[in-house]
Amino acid sequence: MGVRGVLFFIVMASAQILYLVPPVHAQSARSADRDRAQDYDQSLNDLVTQSIVRDLASVRSECLAASPVYRLDCIRQGLELTARRTPYHGDYGPMREALRSGAASVTPIIDAHADGDRDRLEVKPGTNPRFKTRRYYAATTAGSHDETKADAFRALDATQSRLLEIGKRSATWNKAYTTVSIAVASLADVLRK
Repeated sequence: MGVRGVLFFIVMASAQILYLVPPVHAQSARSADRDRAQDYDQSLNDLVTQSIVRDLASVRSECLAASPVYRLDCIRQGLELTARRTPYHGDYGPMREALRSGAASVTPIIDAHADGDRDRLEVKPGTNPRFKTRRYYAATTAGSHDETKADAFRALDATQSRLLEIGKRSATWNKAYTTVSIAVASLADVLRK
């Protein structure tokens, strides 16, 4: 057994010891009897709330640049992407769910008024600096544009109302949820133009 053999033996023995003995901080975390969800709770703060508002403003500007027949799907995907980036633990959980349900309520409107004759609009990665993924927007029929807009306004108003209702829990919640609710309302302006 040469020098290589001895070194190999030492390395293997060290690896086994490290593998078998859990780290000290892991032991203390396991021994503490507490709710693990609290480790990830996100309380309301201006930084996260403003990030959500900037996400929605970015969606608004991206949707304004698209043709009117693609704007509704742009709004839907923007709400979904913003919801994905919103923390799901703590005080932001209900906000995330409200944004997701808003996106889900727009989906049947798009499906009911889909224009199968038009190609989907491809949004290249990096077009929106806050959402760098490639996306495809479905077109809605131009003939039913007024009916589609009316349904979309109702869906966005319901999302806004839900956010305002959730915000009634406290003054801090009211401030954060009202701020995001105003940003959601600005998405409806995209459909008016």
